[in-house]
Amino acid sequence: MLAPFDLTYLEDAFQGNQRLVNGIIELFLKQSPGYCEMLENKVNSDELDSLHIVAHTLKSSVQMLGLKDTEELVLGIESRSKFSENTSELPGMVFELIYELKRAHTALNLYLSSSNEGGAFNSEVA
Repeated sequence: MLAPFDLTYLEDAFQGNQRLVNGIIELFLKQSPGYCEMLENKVNSDELDSLHIVAHTLKSSVQMLGLKDTEELVLGIESRSKFSENTSELPGMVFELIYELKRAHTALNLYLSSSNEGGAFNSEVA
């Protein structure tokens, strides 16, 4: 299984400081379940016109963590919701986004659990 994330941006931004990279990952892991719940609630209550607010909030985290497939979904949801374009596609896109966020959550948890104290990633585990 290929990892759904690419930490190159974070590693470059923090000049290889693994503790800072791991801190950003941990913050995402704490916040992402709440974002999934918000997205699902907005779809279930037919508040498609306000999905762009959550998508916009998620965008920077998704970009920093190199979640390329997820990034396309977030941008699509943000745009369609904000400009009321092709809104009939939004529920499916949101549930696909939730799936991708959960997949990233699992992979990033695995990444953190397989990092040693020095921060090196154990690729044999992934």
